[in-house]
Order: sequence, then structure tokens, then C-alpha cells
Amino acid sequence: MRERHVRNAARLGAQDVVVAAYSGSGAALLSNILVELGHTFIDPYLDEIGEDGRLRGPSDEELRRYRDRIAHTTGSGGRRFFKNHLPPDHFPDIATQTVVLLVRDPRDALHSSYRFFQGFADTLLSYLTIDDVSFLEFLDDKGAVGEPPVTIDGWVDFYRAWAEAAQRTSCSAVVRFEELKTSPVAAVTRLLETLGLDTGRAAVERAVERSSFEKMRAHEEKVAGGSTAMIMRRGQVDEWREWFGDNELSDRFRAPHMIETAARFGYRIC
Repeated sequence: MRERHVRNAARLGAQDVVVAAYSGSGAALLSNILVELGHTFIDPYLDEIGEDGRLRGPSDEELRRYRDRIAHTTGSGGRRFFKNHLPPDHFPDIATQTVVLLVRDPRDALHSSYRFFQGFADTLLSYLTIDDVSFLEFLDDKGAVGEPPVTIDGWVDFYRAWAEAAQRTSCSAVVRFEELKTSPVAAVTRLLETLGLDTGRAAVERAVERSSFEKMRAHEEKVAGGSTAMIMRRGQVDEWREWFGDNELSDRFRAPHMIETAARFGYRIC
């Protein structure tokens, strides 16, 4: 599936928007809002961009079922947004691209990634070798091979590289998951204005309302049947407060390069 991601990245057009997002940073929420507004959100692992630039949905039945879990993601039109987990060196024409950095408190993003890998190890991610390990072991790179790696260094390297690359692009924006949850209309409106997309407030409010955690979770439960692993797991801000403290796990996040990079996006780790 990584090969498809790389292939899709190479086939993006100048008008496509690269959404650089670490796993577990809220891409499902942002994608649903954008699709509700009439835009297209491309999943790099499930969708396929042809050599002609046209988009095709997943042909595999299991991938289609997984795609259907996210509410309202079958529409197409408007601007194309490409969810991306690759480093910027996979985009040789980055200077002409529009880039959105979707970022979440690394303590929540990494924990959400861990839960996702563990939950879907036997189904969607069965092509990977994923061990049943603790979150601490996962951070020490003993759980799975992800893109980018689900480690402290993986998060830091990803956002450092993209923050630097964004400075070379024609247009860029930063969207924080926490703002999508606490002040979604304002956060989405700022993003659209930065991208030069004229959208009325009523349309944004409607898209946000239809993308609430409760509605997306209810849709996924209906589509997923008896599956216990959920994409829409909790969707909380500051869930890290439930486990962060004076312990070895928390100390992993107190590495100087993590503290520095997190602070760059407004997150204080101490």
C-alpha cells in the first residue's frame, strides 16, 4: 500500500492540496468537513490517481468497506485534497504545491496511532507485521513499521521536514486538531480563506454539524457491523491527560527535540 501512496503523490497536479498529517491527527474529521463542502479528499492508500490524473476509488472489496466507514466520503468535486504521510522529498514540485499541515498534540496523535495499528492489525493492516505490545514499546519502535514511523523521532522528523517545506510553497496553512474540535467553524473558515476558497458561513456550519463525532461514529457503527475496532474511537482533545505524568512513558515525550518541535505548533510538554 505504500507503493500506491508514493505513486499517487507523484501524480498530483498543481491545483491539488497536500494535507501533510501524521497518523492519528484528525484527517478523518477534516476530510468529512471538506467533502461536505463539495471538495474531494483523496486517501493515498485506498484511492488511485491514474496517469491521466483522474481519480478512481478502491477496487478491493475490503478496502471499499473500510472507505465506507467514514461518512460521506464518496462524493467528488471542487478542490482535491490529498492526505499524505510521506516526507516532502517525495514531492519534487513542492514549490508549486499548496500544503496544509494538519497537526495534533503529539501525545494524542501517537497514542491514537498506536490504538489504530493495534485495532486493525488483523484486518486492514494485515499486510504489516504488528506485534501486540504496550504503548511504550510501540514508541521504542518495537510494534510496527509505519509511514511515518510511530515513534517520537517519527513525529518530530515528519513535522520538522514539512514545516520547512511549507515555507517554499506557493501557499500553506496550519490546522490544529484541537481547533477543529473546539472552534471548528472558525478553523475551517480560516483554512478556506487561506486557500482562496469562497464559502459562506452557513455552508461551513452545516458541514461542521454533519461531521460531529457523534454522527460520524454512528455512521461507522452502522457500516462496520460487529467490528470492535473503530476509526472514530473517541475523538477527544487532551486525552493524554489520562496517562501522562511522572513515568517512563511520559519521559519519552520530554526529549528535547520533541519539546522544541511541539512548541513550534503551540503544544507545551513539560
